[in-house]
Amino acid sequence: MPPKVLLRCMVFVTALVGLCSVLACAQEPADAPGVITLMDMVRWGGAILWITMGLGVIALAMAIYLFLTLTPKREVPPNLLKRVLNQIRSGDLRDAYQLCQDRDDLLANVVSAGLKMAGHDRYVIQEAMESEGERGATALWQRISYLNNIGVIAPLLGLLGTVWGMIQAFSSIATDSAQVKGLALAASVSKAMITTAGGLVVAIPALVVYYYLRGRVIKIIAEVEAQASEIVEVLTRGQDS
Repeated sequence: MPPKVLLRCMVFVTALVGLCSVLACAQEPADAPGVITLMDMVRWGGAILWITMGLGVIALAMAIYLFLTLTPKREVPPNLLKRVLNQIRSGDLRDAYQLCQDRDDLLANVVSAGLKMAGHDRYVIQEAMESEGERGATALWQRISYLNNIGVIAPLLGLLGTVWGMIQAFSSIATDSAQVKGLALAASVSKAMITTAGGLVVAIPALVVYYYLRGRVIKIIAEVEAQASEIVEVLTRGQDS
């Protein structure tokens, strides 16, 4: 993943989140009794909620980046197979290899590995292409796995905040006077629930996007396998003739 592109996405998302927070706070009544503002929730959530919000910003930036870059059209260009097949059939293996070397998509890397072994036995060509395909597929899975990791970690952080809040709640029961026990207990439980909600707000969208992108990766791998098989057939047919 290009660091500059991801960094730009994170800066944009951070600015967008900050703007939305300011607008949300501006629309809330200033000193209305009994009203909990967004800033109150952030303040009560403490460091755990800030960490969860940071994960949310990272997840949103990665989701935008992956939606734009991880597409079947980019990883499996529609015209690449046709051009490579025409060059192979005309005997221009070097031009076909150079065409793939000039690109950085998964299909081009797989075809390039097969062309590099042109002239060898069929199983050698297949093994070279399969090895490159597995490496490329692993890279695709790795790119989207971060969203899955965030989706798993965020609820655990929320649970940690909940447990910490409940510890504070029961501590207030044991140490505070009878007059303030009820208020302290209610405030501590509210803080605990805020971190839980924050973790779920981050985790649910992250997992939804992850499962959607997983479908894209499966589709990309299936298309690459189908087109790579066609390349192998053409290379071995030319070798046999």
